[in-house]
Amino acid sequence: MSFNFNGIEKTYLSVLKGTSNQPWAPVSRSFHTVPGRAGSYMQKKKIIGNRELPQSVAIKASDKYELEKIKEDMAAWLIHDEPKPLIFPEEPDRTYYAVVDGSFDPDEVVSLGKGTIPFVCPDPYKYGQEVTAGIGSVVNVGSVEANPLFSIRFTGTVKNFTLTNQQGKVIKIIWNFVQNDLLVIDTAARKITINGLLKMTALDLSSNWFNLLPGENTITATGSANTTITFRPRWL
Repeated sequence: MSFNFNGIEKTYLSVLKGTSNQPWAPVSRSFHTVPGRAGSYMQKKKIIGNRELPQSVAIKASDKYELEKIKEDMAAWLIHDEPKPLIFPEEPDRTYYAVVDGSFDPDEVVSLGKGTIPFVCPDPYKYGQEVTAGIGSVVNVGSVEANPLFSIRFTGTVKNFTLTNQQGKVIKIIWNFVQNDLLVIDTAARKITINGLLKMTALDLSSNWFNLLPGENTITATGSANTTITFRPRWL
């Protein structure tokens, strides 16, 4: 089986076993030692590094000439300036976002090539399928916080709209909304749009952006509106 990169699989490529796949993205912490005290104090803040996903592969061609053409095709398929979705056959319900960083130097015997593709994920998380929910109880099955996108379609006249989570954090929008206005609150990009136009001035300065914590979340809203929450659970 091959992996899927940028929505494409290649029949000439097979994934080899034994690929080094980190069970989690690298985590580094800061520790402060104190003379005369055993051990150290651990700082609360941690740094999540890039996730490296070197993938061992075998390339099968009919002859040496086709093998060279395949390598050209691989370069066109794999080399991009921005991360692209990467899905492995043994983990079809998880998506990584990766770029190739480094060279590919296959060992070649006639029409067979074996080597390692050096994938790196600047975004270290892996993602599940998109989830859609309404106001109320929202379950995030991921192991880390998720970035929700709120789409609010107003059913009447509203002068301000608020979203509140179980921690008491509030996102407040002040605007003269009328029926059928569409408000979109994108917590990942920290953007507010109203009817497709960027309206950051509508965000009340007392607002606190919040994400969905792992597990059950409770989201409440004010105003005459239908609210849809979409997000992708993610794992370290």
